[in-house]
Amino acid sequence: MCLARLQGGNGLMTVSGVQQGLRIGVAGCGQMGHKHAINCSRIADVLVCAVADEDMERASTLAQRTGARPYQSSEMMIAEGALDAVVVATPPGARRDIVMAATAAGAAVLAEKPIALDMATAEALCAAAEKAAVVNAVGFHLRYSPLTQRARALISGRHLTLVRTLTTTGYYLKMDMPHWFLQRRHSGGPLLEQSLHMIDAARYLAGEITHVFGQGDRLVCPEARQFDSEDTLVLAYRFASGALGTHTDSCATLEFNWEIELFGPDWRLLVDYARHRLRGYVGKEAIDEVEGADLDLHMLEVQAFASAVRQGDGKLIRCDFADSTRTLAVLLAGDRSLRTGMWEPTGQ
Repeated sequence: MCLARLQGGNGLMTVSGVQQGLRIGVAGCGQMGHKHAINCSRIADVLVCAVADEDMERASTLAQRTGARPYQSSEMMIAEGALDAVVVATPPGARRDIVMAATAAGAAVLAEKPIALDMATAEALCAAAEKAAVVNAVGFHLRYSPLTQRARALISGRHLTLVRTLTTTGYYLKMDMPHWFLQRRHSGGPLLEQSLHMIDAARYLAGEITHVFGQGDRLVCPEARQFDSEDTLVLAYRFASGALGTHTDSCATLEFNWEIELFGPDWRLLVDYARHRLRGYVGKEAIDEVEGADLDLHMLEVQAFASAVRQGDGKLIRCDFADSTRTLAVLLAGDRSLRTGMWEPTGQ
């Protein structure tokens, strides 16, 4: 059982001068909440003290694995848990009140992506985190990939002309995911549920995106009327630098793909996240590097978050609330374009 919190100067708890570790609570005990809780429990000086889910059976199961106390209410968990940090892994439409409660309690927050489904909510969460002066992060784990960091270093200062991003999953064919992924009111549709990883990678590697144009359709399983997300879509987008980009997404392709390919006058790099590989050339240098398939990027993400909370240093976070909100603005512009058939500005 976790001990009561007494804040030490470094953000770690101390009881009679003995360091006890960061007290973390997890809101949402589904796939990602479970993964984050287990990863946090494996980090030295981190204690998963509480977990919460509307499904009390699911919360109790995860609590047994982590030694945490289960709650049916995330707000009650925050009120009673004396937590240093909260990991929020509920569906995005259910995150606002939880994040608000956590920041009001002075707890750091790691929220799963997207930060919200609309700009007003995202901006309110940014304001709450800024007012409370707490460490805040959003779960864009690909930013922690060594391949991403290597690609960023290779293209730094080089002229960029074109970006190609690709996301494919078998959601509409395999149905091997939570069904709310395909319900727009809960997930925001494929742009905000899966494509945002590649669009965020494009922003992270190539700079701000100013305009988006999109077209999408539902081409398979039209009889599944409980779902309303497109299964296939394409985007074109323009960067502030003048470079152009294209994105392709399908939720009806058996093979999983996450790719970003970047082009310049004398260079080309492909980051293939599904196959853990970086390939291409920069000038006369050939690039072919592999990332270990067993490397857990979500673990790197929560380790960075824990370190940032301990040190009170938000610079250790690679995507905070404000940065995530800029990615959200791009995806929402793309979603508007799917409806209007027009180029839509992102406001950046």
